[in-house]
Amino acid sequence: VAYKATRAGIALVHVDPAYTSQGCSACGHIAKANRPNQTTFRCTSCGLAEHADVNAARNIATRGVADWAAVSLPNAA
Repeated sequence: VAYKATRAGIALVHVDPAYTSQGCSACGHIAKANRPNQTTFRCTSCGLAEHADVNAARNIATRGVADWAAVSLPNAA
């Protein structure tokens, strides 16, 4: 993906995927119990329930936005 992004002139942000499948995209609570099975995500703190892949994608997107801001605006408070 990186070489294709470079070739197309598109910025690429690498995101650490650690715990994105166990973390709640709504409240941020991380627990193994949030994943009762492979496809289901159910937060034990706030009750959010959705497909596990959708929740993980939301977490990755949020981290990507935060990482992009840190790179593009390093002196922002």
